[in-house]
Amino acid sequence: MSVYMQSTLQCTGAGLLPFLELMKKAKPIVEAAGWRLDRAFIHNTGKFNVVVDIWELKDLNAYHEGTLALQQDPFFPEFKQGLDAYLLSEEVIFLTKTEYSP
Repeated sequence: MSVYMQSTLQCTGAGLLPFLELMKKAKPIVEAAGWRLDRAFIHNTGKFNVVVDIWELKDLNAYHEGTLALQQDPFFPEFKQGLDAYLLSEEVIFLTKTEYSP
């Protein structure tokens, strides 16, 4: 049974667009390790510069596998530097579908 992960990321004012570019590069790395991006959103109301990603994982162990793949990739130093520069906060929550969900 799949597990979903919601990642809510608050970017700096100038960091939103560079962060989105970083995620375009990070996405295939974690997807090769078993993650699947279900949806990605940017707030239109509420806090500005907030990105919400919903990832589908095969199980909770896939979270570790994806983060490990990213850390071992040659792209990781650039990614880590970007996170440090562009993010104010990140919240990760694991979810399961309800019985009435499609």
